[in-house]
Amino acid sequence: MRRDTLHLTLAFIGDIPRERLDALRAAADTVAFAPFTFRVDRIARWRHNHIVWAGASGLPGELESLVTKLNAALAEGGFPVERRNFAAHVTLLRNARGELPAAELAPPIEWPVGEFVLVESDPRPEGAQYRVLQSWPGVFGSQS
Repeated sequence: MRRDTLHLTLAFIGDIPRERLDALRAAADTVAFAPFTFRVDRIARWRHNHIVWAGASGLPGELESLVTKLNAALAEGGFPVERRNFAAHVTLLRNARGELPAAELAPPIEWPVGEFVLVESDPRPEGAQYRVLQSWPGVFGSQS
């Protein structure tokens, strides 16, 4: 993956009609969260889809709360939400072949999370291009 495409997906919405963007933004407007740090401390591979990813050995409560609130707001707005448990990860490599045992990152990466964003994906032969459509900052003192 290119450096400029690295991201942590909180909720995958898929294709929606342009006329639904305002409703999507309105749903995200209702989500408040306190800034937090996501500690990336491991690298692993999913064999079933050949993806190498980086993630955390433990999910921060603030991240879990943000994902729960965001998915609830999306569902209330009539948008599809993921039914599987949230797996916080950053995809590093697609179509990985061969063995890769899980490993700890030493030192871990401390990723400060101060906002979440709505991103539009434009798939291209050379890889997806992402465009941020809107961002929502965390609120200090917010209940997570």
